[in-house]
Order: sequence, then C-alpha cells, then structure tokens
Amino acid sequence: MQTVGVAAAAIMALGGRAFAEPKTGAVPGKVLVAEVTKATGPVAAARPQLAERPKPRTLHQFRDKSGTMTFTNRPDKYKTKNDFVEVSIRYERIPLPAKYKPAPAPRLAPPITPRTVEDATIRDIVQRYSTIYGLEEPLVYAVIHAESAFNPDAVSSAGARGLMQLMPGTALEMGVTDIFDPMQNVAGGTQYLSRMMDLFHDKELAVAAYNAGPENVKKHGGIPPFDETQNYVKVVMAYEQAYRKGGFVPNVRMANSKQYQFHHKLGKAPAKGSFTVCFHSGLTQPADQVVDKEPYWFIEYANRSYPVRKDLVKSIEKAA
Repeated sequence: MQTVGVAAAAIMALGGRAFAEPKTGAVPGKVLVAEVTKATGPVAAARPQLAERPKPRTLHQFRDKSGTMTFTNRPDKYKTKNDFVEVSIRYERIPLPAKYKPAPAPRLAPPITPRTVEDATIRDIVQRYSTIYGLEEPLVYAVIHAESAFNPDAVSSAGARGLMQLMPGTALEMGVTDIFDPMQNVAGGTQYLSRMMDLFHDKELAVAAYNAGPENVKKHGGIPPFDETQNYVKVVMAYEQAYRKGGFVPNVRMANSKQYQFHHKLGKAPAKGSFTVCFHSGLTQPADQVVDKEPYWFIEYANRSYPVRKDLVKSIEKAA
C-alpha cells in the first residue's frame, strides 16, 4: 500500500451525501453536434502493415463562435466557413525540472516492493504541472485519487499505468520515458487532461473523455452511457469538491453498486485481449479490436477507444 499524506484523510473519511443513480445517455446541457458518416476499417492483422486496406475518412472536429463542437468526416464543408475553426489534439514533450534525474533505465513493470511517495513530493509535482497546464490543483488530486488511489505502481486491465493511469501510446507522444515515475506520469496526465479541457471546454466532458476517450464523448454527444464513466465523472467531481474543502471525501453511492470502489481493477500487468498492441517503448496494452484510420490505429478495449499514432506501434499481435 502507498502512504501519501494528501490522500490518507480522504481515503479514510466516510459519510457525506449520496448520489442518485445516473441516467443512461448524454447528460442534459452537455450537447455536442455530431455529423458523422460511419468510417470503417479492418481489424488489425498480426502486423500493423496491411497489404490492402480501405482508406476511411478521419473524424475532424470544428468549433464555432459560440463554442459548440461539430464532429464530421467531411471537413471540406467546414474549412471554408469563417465561423468554424478546426480543433485538433497536439501533444508536446513534457517539461521536466533542470535538477530532475530519471531512473537509469525505464521501468516496464512495477517494482516487486511497493514504493512510497512522500506527501511533499506529490504536492510539488501537482502544483508544478497544474500551473504549467492551467488546471486547478483540486481537480488533479481528484483524478489521481480516482485513477490510482495515489499508487505510483498501479496498472489497469486496459494497460494504463501510474498515478494518473497514463496510456502507453499517449506517454510516448509526450516523450515520457518512465511511465511509472511520478514526475513524468503526472506531467503526462495533466497535459492530457488539459488537452481534453481545450477540446470540450467543459469540465465534466473533459473528465469523461479522460476515462472513456474523446472518441466516445464525440460519438455519444456527451458523457457516454457507460456505468463506469457515469460513475467516474460523479466521483471525480465529488473528490474535487472534497479537496477544495481540505480533503474530506464523501461516501458516494454509485449505479449498480452499494458503495464506491475504485473503477479500475488495478494489478501488476494488463489483461489479455483479442490483440496485444506492442509499442516501441516496450510497453503493451490489450485490444478487443484495432481499426485503421490514417494516420492512427484506433485501439478499442472495454468501451474505450484510443487513437494511437502508427509510428509509435512496433507490432499488433493477434491472440493465439
């Protein structure tokens, strides 16, 4: 178990108000405009290079003057309109302090002996990267709490790792060399959360995208109708308010659950899927299917969809 002063009181505290079971579907008031012609692509073969494949149109996103997002695979229709601006997600290399010293070699798996992250270390990291990426510290603490319970060695069944459960492909795009390192992981996680805020201009939609992926938020025109994601958004919002008040976390009643449990099944290694996506970093993640949408592989697993640049993927292996 990890011992972190920031999280200790929050994890131990009980009581407080309960939430009603969330309704299925998009949340009222969180409306996006969707104009999507279904893009198709083959499930990936054992290797990412396919001899023949159709060229599906990539989904583009545009924001009008009112802030409303439109998602379409017919971008030419909007590029000529002055009222629309195309929005895309771009990641930058994470900035690290001059005195930062990375591990001698990147860690591809959690250490045998659980590590302890000091309270002061977490506070310094969160303060640094909340400032850099324009996020409020209580929100970052809330996401860390919900994602990993402040365990820097956490690994989810989907292949997410570390304090903010960073995915291998996203980590590579940001120049993360050690996904289990608290400094690098929080730097990457806060950048990703910031990009979701830039994309959706709405905190709840950004948090939903952090959990289920931006493609699912686009697809459903709001918070996806998955119990996990509906619950996740409620929990993060409750935790954020708790951290604003000094760390008290209420007992949260969830859909199909008598009491909140961390939404990830955290362990030491990812689950097995129909496919295993192998990255050049040496990390892997499972996939139910992998869809070709140039210039990305869209990795689909357990209601999530992750766009990953093809040049970051070493191979895609089909389960025997």
